Amino acid sequence: MKVLLAVDEPSYASAITDFVVSHNWDKDTEFIVMSVIEPLKVGNIMAVLPGPVLDEWMEKRKENAETVTKDTAKRISEAFADQKVEKRIVEGFATEELMKAVSLEKPSLMIVGSHGKHGIDRIILGSVSLFLVSHAPCSVTVIRAKEAASQKKKTA
Repeated sequence: MKVLLAVDEPSYASAITDFVVSHNWDKDTEFIVMSVIEPLKVGNIMAVLPGPVLDEWMEKRKENAETVTKDTAKRISEAFADQKVEKRIVEGFATEELMKAVSLEKPSLMIVGSHGKHGIDRIILGSVSLFLVSHAPCSVTVIRAKEAASQKKKTA
């Protein structure tokens, strides 16, 4: 069995990791921890900022992706010492890159986080998890970070 974990922000990656380590997996399960760094210069509202500012933000995004994939892979490796855990960081648009990974790797399961955006935020920003649930040829489990769930309760 192959499981693809899509991670980005630390709180969502932590929630996904908590989910993974709390379950029993077959001994032959392989985990792919993947983070997608979305471009700021193309197709993004931030593209109006000066180049050096964008370059600095992209560098911070790369550092974040490296940290979050490394930390997630480490926790999974510690919990399941005998299982293969691979880390991947790619640049591109999340839905496209994750669908490419699904097509190439053919995982049985993809685990993603949800930011829980609604209304105009979802329309403007889109929903990666909704797209994946609707279009991925494998099963998709959507995990909400505890912080996101508690914020929704406060605003309701």
